[in-house]
Amino acid sequence: MKKLLKSLKWPALFVGIILLLAACHRAPTRTAKETDKMKGVWLTDVGTMGLTYSTLLDETLHHISKSDYDRVYFSVYGLRGQLYPTRQRGDLIPKLPFPNAVGSMARESRRQGLKPYAWFEYGLMLPQFDPVAKNNPDWLLTMANGEQVIENHGVPMVWLDPSNPEVEAYILAHIDDILKEKSLAGIQLDDHWAVPRQFGDYRRSLTALTTKVHEHIKTKNPEFELSLSPNPYQFSLNEYNQDWLRWVKQGIVDEVVVQIYRSSPAEVQQAVNNSGIYTASRYVPVGVGLYTGRKIKPFNLQSIKDQINAVEKQNLGHSLFVWEFMVLRVINIHLNIL
Repeated sequence: MKKLLKSLKWPALFVGIILLLAACHRAPTRTAKETDKMKGVWLTDVGTMGLTYSTLLDETLHHISKSDYDRVYFSVYGLRGQLYPTRQRGDLIPKLPFPNAVGSMARESRRQGLKPYAWFEYGLMLPQFDPVAKNNPDWLLTMANGEQVIENHGVPMVWLDPSNPEVEAYILAHIDDILKEKSLAGIQLDDHWAVPRQFGDYRRSLTALTTKVHEHIKTKNPEFELSLSPNPYQFSLNEYNQDWLRWVKQGIVDEVVVQIYRSSPAEVQQAVNNSGIYTASRYVPVGVGLYTGRKIKPFNLQSIKDQINAVEKQNLGHSLFVWEFMVLRVINIHLNIL
């Protein structure tokens, strides 16, 4: 046994040195890219944590910056909890005590010349099993038939009432927690910052809450941006009470990235034309959100390139959902493992 341990000593030491060098290495700094059209990527919370704890964050953001992208939207509030310290909601996944994933993402993004946005992914939606939902049943919306749960990708979800003062305080407290990270460029709300029409007409309540969020942010930090990534306008309005064109015209959002998740360039172009994005572009910077596919069966890579070209021909920026899916697609092409 002693001989075996002795024989393993040097290989283990060598591996340890390699890991230490990898942890200490940092990709070179890049300057911010000046552009008139946004080019962004989304990162999931799992991707953000994985990159942070594996020391691959700097190389990844360096590569994104070298590829002429200028911003990243990384999920900080979702199904599994949040990536920032807060007393508002329990964590549903364990986190290592260091480093701070949100702080690391924000600061390293800035070092690579990228604008970092904390993506408040789940908005007013919560999984039914979330402690906030269980401990505050009076915060939840109820349909006319008495039901509170709507399935979302197979997960039973409940929705917070935007007109409830305690819900407002809960949301603003989360915003305060995010604002503590000074390196961030802004926060992004998305299509879950909404209320499904099954619960009734909540357009005024949702608009009022969005106004308060924007005012709260600007009072704390006038330079901090409130970004929004909704679905096309009529669908958002009719199905989810999300009157986002009104918000744009009122000046309570600072940029819009419209989710146009389609399978072909022709479908993307048709959806863009009817999305409301051209109206929004008169007031704020805009972009088109494009879908890179699921983990197991992503879109054809050439199709994604063609969709980007179709958007750029319309003089519009874009953002890719999500970076991890794109990487898995490239791995699939080169290694043929999926």
